[in-house]
Amino acid sequence: MDKIELIKEIQTANAAYTAGIPFMSDYDYDILWQQLHSIDPTNDLLYHTARQRGNLTGATFHKYPIFGTNKAFNMIDLGPYLTRCGNNELVFEPKYDGCAVVLTKIKTGWQLTYEGDGFKGTDITHKLPYLNLPTNLKHFQPMEVVIPWEDWQDDFGSNPRNVVAGWLARKYDEPTIKMTAIQHNYGHLKYAYTYDGDLDTMSEILLNLYNEWNRIYPLDGIMIKVKDEEKRLIIGNNGQTNNWSIAWKPPIQTAEATVTNIEWNVSRLGRVIPTIIYDPIVLCSTVNTRVTGNNAKWLYEKQITKGSKITIGKAGEIIPKILAVNNNELNMTPEQEADFHDEYALFGLEICPICESDLSWEGVHLICNAPNCISKLTKTIHHFYSAKGIKIDGLAEKTIEKILRNPKCYEILKDKPWALLDTNAYGISETIETIIGKKLFENICFNINDMSGKVHMAHFIAGLGMQGLAYKTALRLSQFLKTGKINIHVSDKARNNFIEVVPKFNQANEEMTNFNFLPIPSAAKAIFCITGSLSMSREAVILILETNGYEFNNTITKETNYLIVGSEPGKTKRDKARKYNLPEITEDQFFKLIENTK
Repeated sequence: MDKIELIKEIQTANAAYTAGIPFMSDYDYDILWQQLHSIDPTNDLLYHTARQRGNLTGATFHKYPIFGTNKAFNMIDLGPYLTRCGNNELVFEPKYDGCAVVLTKIKTGWQLTYEGDGFKGTDITHKLPYLNLPTNLKHFQPMEVVIPWEDWQDDFGSNPRNVVAGWLARKYDEPTIKMTAIQHNYGHLKYAYTYDGDLDTMSEILLNLYNEWNRIYPLDGIMIKVKDEEKRLIIGNNGQTNNWSIAWKPPIQTAEATVTNIEWNVSRLGRVIPTIIYDPIVLCSTVNTRVTGNNAKWLYEKQITKGSKITIGKAGEIIPKILAVNNNELNMTPEQEADFHDEYALFGLEICPICESDLSWEGVHLICNAPNCISKLTKTIHHFYSAKGIKIDGLAEKTIEKILRNPKCYEILKDKPWALLDTNAYGISETIETIIGKKLFENICFNINDMSGKVHMAHFIAGLGMQGLAYKTALRLSQFLKTGKINIHVSDKARNNFIEVVPKFNQANEEMTNFNFLPIPSAAKAIFCITGSLSMSREAVILILETNGYEFNNTITKETNYLIVGSEPGKTKRDKARKYNLPEITEDQFFKLIENTK
């Protein structure tokens, strides 16, 4: 659909909504919204339901302009907003599925109008007797008219927003109940939040709040706002939308299911992690049967067991989450009830489900302390061959586990996870080919040969997964061995772990004859960070940096030398750059710098 067709579709939907005869669901409207936003992100139609700004003849001007809100349909869409405002205290509030109005104090009393185009709206003061109004009214108050679920009646239909719009628009159609008006920014449902960079946790909180609040009022998302009102004034608006707020509104669905089983898996660190299996349900067009629990203590506190009724929620691309648990139908005997409140008996789990070693509690986790648990070892080896270490395609966890089931391979790999880089040197080539098949074995060998001569000691050390030794720290410490200089803080734990693993690298380098490591690269000539959008992709810029002996870092640290500033730069990075007195350069200046230092 081209731009003209999209505009006509949205205008028709807006006109029907304003007239009280809406025909389009909020979900379908959002699809059109996203399509028009991708073509023309500043179009007035995106931010108000009036036909077009200035086209409301005979309408009343608002005392103050009302700005619309931008929308995020997934967690990635929140990125620019969190870059701009994420260092402030935030607040989550419901995004009500109702009709936007404005209540204004005038000489003769109160005037009620539609929000309209944000500057003026049609007068509907005659509808005031049909509204339940809050007591703490301000002289000028944007509001949302909704029907709480406790007042909803079956014969109203299926769409709360459309029912409200119809009752407000039809002049002589009296509502059968009083509707409820809730103040924007001053409603009673709020959740204070501090963003710490963890989008997974944030998405889980948003989904849980949506599930909780949607039981009280019909919602079509969650509003995310800067909490401090003075900071809102400073952050301001762009003439169409408030810069300090955004609406999170992916397609959200919930369903109830019965738990049929609980599976347990052991992580690389020995943590025994639950996976809850339930009857198949369809959420957001996908069939779902399982959800990973956070940890054993979480499962115990939720009191989830076989037969539990659970409410599962999913928001767009977000993985399913358990939102509520109902055990009313378990019908337990007194003995079962006693077991239900015993941490081990509830799970039926006192030994490792993989190696049958004893388990112990460490904080919120059940831990398998067996040093050679095959599940722990599988994940340790998989980590070594992942992008965090020496990336070899084809070595999936299932493939590694098959190999480890062989006693000969197990005895070698439990101490030398690098042995798969040169199976001939360790005498296990024929055994592995028999286990996983010739075709897969040849494919893995090809990928290993392709990686030979492209990685160095820091990749090897990072792959071992020791605490504090991610790639960049391993690289700095490896360069320290070469130059005797280091310009970053390294924890004592990381230093001690580095001392422990360097002999392992030297051992591997001596034993392997068919896999070669690069020398440790020299320290980068300079370290760059980027904020905002550039004319080329970030990946392309990083490649240019690495090719010319420079380094890219996604965050600003005391090591960083330059901040490349593109369009719509983030406030957080620029503030930190100024704190460290880092020079800011444009994209053009960056390319000139690269050219002058070749």
